[in-house]
Amino acid sequence: MTIGRMLLSPRGRIPRFDALFAYACLCAMFAAATLVWVGWVFAYYRRDPLAVLQVMPWVPLGGLGLMMGWMGFCILAKRCHDRNHSAWFLLIGLIPLANLWLLVNLFFWRGTRAANRFGPEPEGMASQWRATNGDR
Repeated sequence: MTIGRMLLSPRGRIPRFDALFAYACLCAMFAAATLVWVGWVFAYYRRDPLAVLQVMPWVPLGGLGLMMGWMGFCILAKRCHDRNHSAWFLLIGLIPLANLWLLVNLFFWRGTRAANRFGPEPEGMASQWRATNGDR
């Protein structure tokens, strides 16, 4: 699976290690971009501190947040598909304390080993390791 397809399309399946790695990298990139942007905004508007409260300096950060949010949704939807759930399953994350169960379900439990309604078993790093070591 290509990086573009992994980050921009919610279709298909992704193994848990690959999903966890991609999601952690995505969160780290968004945190770094946010720190750089906030630092730039405060440095640029240091002579006029009230200008920082205007909406215009924060519009690019909002656009970046929407883009990263879509990428995160695509990763989580693929992970739901690997667990043989629809992407609607992610709505459980809106319920307090159930969101912790959702994270455990998606990132720590093994996906369906064979093909399911969302496609064949994904070929990730863990699948390749099992194939070479005979742990099927």
